[in-house]
Formats: sequence, structure tokens, C-alpha cells
Amino acid sequence: MRILYLTEEPITFSGTMVRGGQIHVRNVVEGLREKGHDVHLIDWNSESEQEYQHSVDPRSRFVVDPVRTLRRAMSVGQEADVDVIVSKTRKTYLPGVLAARKLGVPHVVHIGSSPGGGGSGLLDRIDSASVIARLKAPHDGYFVVCDAIADDLVLLGIDRNQVFDVKNAVDTERFHPERVSVELDEAYQRKFDTLGDEIRLGFVGGLQSYKGLDDLASALDEVETACQIVVAGDGPERKRLERRFGEQAVFLGAVPYEQVPAIYHRIDVLVLPSHTEGLPRVVLEAQATATPVIATRVGGLPEVVEDGKTGLLVDPRAPNRLATAIDKLGNDATYRAQLGRDGRRAVVESYSWQTMYERYERFLEKVVNS
Repeated sequence: MRILYLTEEPITFSGTMVRGGQIHVRNVVEGLREKGHDVHLIDWNSESEQEYQHSVDPRSRFVVDPVRTLRRAMSVGQEADVDVIVSKTRKTYLPGVLAARKLGVPHVVHIGSSPGGGGSGLLDRIDSASVIARLKAPHDGYFVVCDAIADDLVLLGIDRNQVFDVKNAVDTERFHPERVSVELDEAYQRKFDTLGDEIRLGFVGGLQSYKGLDDLASALDEVETACQIVVAGDGPERKRLERRFGEQAVFLGAVPYEQVPAIYHRIDVLVLPSHTEGLPRVVLEAQATATPVIATRVGGLPEVVEDGKTGLLVDPRAPNRLATAIDKLGNDATYRAQLGRDGRRAVVESYSWQTMYERYERFLEKVVNS
């Protein structure tokens, strides 16, 4: 197949990236090319590193860059004689479908989070309405990462036959319980060295309000287990959260992806208290490293965390239940190890990158041939 892949995120094939969405795009493009497909990439980037990468130098994320992406997609798509266009991020949905219609090929959107958004404020509602409007454009296929997002799309009136669950993926060799490919930088290690012997609860991700870290801070007021929090990530909530947690938490900032496995090896439990999610890759990464997980019962998390067997699930916005789960694992090292082993086994079986490439390939062929 000849595939044109669009994303508004900058992709590097030689340097370090932090965001999971960027890593997904790079891996899918490279993985499908290795399987023999002619894949071209359009990203929003100051320069291209590969001959099949056709970057749009960013100027303005509103109107200007989407229009320039449309023009570039039409040009590259025509020259490469593509069979299908895939749009990974929301600002490429409309340029992608318009280019596909002009070229006479199908268009697929890849959706990694709930179209309902993560907040209830005015700006959040406006953003959510904008995303939903773009999703209701005449796309030919919808790639989702979990059944929960598929259900959300059906509620919006989208035909379930157009929805395909490609799931997420994790490198189970990079994220491995018995080895770490890259050691932690000294600056991060010094912060770990300040911690005591308490149970280490880890959070990995963007510091946004919908991630539920306020619930974790409230839960710490109720736990009986002596514990400290390690926060790997950055975002608009960081300064406020640093004040909220005080001396109970160590904030590492954004950690390069290559060093994230070493973080999982240095924590006892990953905690993800989100109010909304798709299928977060951090949970798969922790499970692949045999690190036990406590997560909220939202989005696709119940699809990868079997409560009591491959992790613990609690209701969102319920600090008291989160505290109970923390105490349950904090007081039982044997149970933590069991959850870690079983979590690793489940991820290896269903969430490898090769398995995702096969799903991508199979579903794209179905869209192209329909």
C-alpha cells in the first residue's frame, strides 16, 4: 500500500522525543515501511530528516498551518499516488479528509482519546465541540485504541462498521523487568537519592487537571502506608501541584523517552488517577516492566487492567478508594510482585508493536478495498 500519514506533532527519527503520540507516529511509519509499504509522512517540523518525510515548517496552528498541510498533502499524495491518507492529530483531520476527497482516496482518522475531552470549563467545552465537529466530517475509517472510544463514536452517530480497534502498543524489550537499556541521568538519580525507604508511588504523564493528581494528593491524607510520590512529566499544573504535594513528592520534569524504563524500575507502584483517558501507554509500559498499577476505571483502562489480577482499578474522583488501594499494595510486597508478573504477561500477549502493525495493515487494507 501507498500511505500518506499526517500529524501536527514534530517527528524525529534520530533524536529524542517525549510525547507518546510522537513515538506512536514514528514507530507506525517505520514499522509499516519495514513491512514493505510505501509510507510518506507530513508533520509540523522545522526540518525533515528522511526522504519520505515532508515537513511543514510551523507558523500558526490556527488556519495557516492546517491550510498549508492541505496543500502539502495534495501535492505529496498526488506525486506518491497514495492509496489512503491517515490523520493522527485533530488539526490534521480536516486537511486530511479534504486532500483525500480531492485525490479520490479514502481517509482514516486515528483517535487516541475520548472526543468528550478532559474538562468541564467553557474552553474545554468549546474544544470538545470542535473535535466532535471534525470527527463528524465524512471520514472513511476511524482507528481507535480501545472499545470505550469506539462506543463514544457510535454515540456521535458514526457507523460502528467504520470503527477499527488498533489498540496501543509498547516495546516489551525496551520495557522489561530484568534489564534497562539506558541508565538514568545523574540529575534524575540525585532526586531519587533524596527519597527514603517509603513505598514509592510513581506518576508518568502530562500535568493536566484531568489527570487527577489532586485526588492523589487528597488520598495521601488518608493512607496508612508511608509513601512518597515521584512525578515524571510536565505541564501547566506543575507549580500548583508542587505546592499541593509539598515534601511528599519529587518532581522530575519531562523525562526523555529513552530513560522512562529506568523510572519504572525505581518505583514500586504506578498510579494513574485520571478522570478521562483513552488507552494510556504509560500503563502498558509499567505493566511491561512488571511494575504494579493502580488506575481509575475510565476509558480503555478496564480493557488492560483486570482488577485484582493485572492491577487495581478504582473509581475516578474518589480519593478514599484510591487511598484504600494504595494501602492494599503498600502493605503486601508479594501481591505487588504477583500483579507485576501477571500484568507483564498480559501485555506481551496482546500489545506488542508487531501486533499493532499487523492490525494497522489489515484494517487499512479493509478501508482501501471497501
